[in-house]
Amino acid sequence: MQSIVEQSSPSEEYLSDYAYIDSVRLSHYYGQLSKHGVVTQSKRMSKTLGKDFGNFKVKVAVAEGGGHHETASEESIENQVDPSFSRPQETLDALYEAGYIGETISDARIGSLVLAKGHLSIFDIRMMKEMWPHIAETQATTETAHIANPAQRKNAHAAKKKEHESNAKIIAQVPHSVQGTFVTDDGDAWFTLQPEYMRINPEDIVFKHGCDLGGEWHVLGIVDALPDHLSPTSDVATRVNSGVEEGLRVMLTMLRYILGRPPHRYGITPIMIFRTMKKLD
Repeated sequence: MQSIVEQSSPSEEYLSDYAYIDSVRLSHYYGQLSKHGVVTQSKRMSKTLGKDFGNFKVKVAVAEGGGHHETASEESIENQVDPSFSRPQETLDALYEAGYIGETISDARIGSLVLAKGHLSIFDIRMMKEMWPHIAETQATTETAHIANPAQRKNAHAAKKKEHESNAKIIAQVPHSVQGTFVTDDGDAWFTLQPEYMRINPEDIVFKHGCDLGGEWHVLGIVDALPDHLSPTSDVATRVNSGVEEGLRVMLTMLRYILGRPPHRYGITPIMIFRTMKKLD
């Protein structure tokens, strides 16, 4: 793997620029790999010692004498160190050295860690939550535009609008998230992001990039879902269920296809998303 994790410690050749850090999961991993646990704060102290030499002369009555004096000084400096900023790189190195990180998505087992590189896209669908009624109107207009007869077109438009508005009311109640896709030479993955762990403002991404972030990105994540054609049918799904349970299963599957992971993509839970910056020649 030609990346910074080839090193047993952070490489001086690369600097990591983080777009996303799940600090809670990182701390859990670091705490299990480190014999000292998770250090929340540390101190560095240094001391400088010095001596000052001088001569003196005294005269008392008819007696006269001399000597020298010595003065010692000490200067102490104390620095408070926040280890949280170095923990992402340290945890990545520790996980790699311990053999927990795979390099390809397609070879990863469910629940395993993978560090892959590829092209990153991020979609903030939260901004669509209030737009669904307008989308329903636009969709109805588009689907009935080919009808030449004005009266028929009007009736068809009303029916389509009612249908789409009904669907829009349901979709608007579903949680809207920040989502992303990661395209690699080995396979494509879909994921959601926790906004509080993002190091790039989602609104900035929309107005600067649209959806696709340029350059090559690295994602450390947990592979937790396979494409539908690779995923074996669950025994639970084939058992006889109640009417309500079966109805919910169908509805939630449809919602997943509309707002969630596409059938042909892997599902991952990102731990870190970053790109590397190389020193200038």
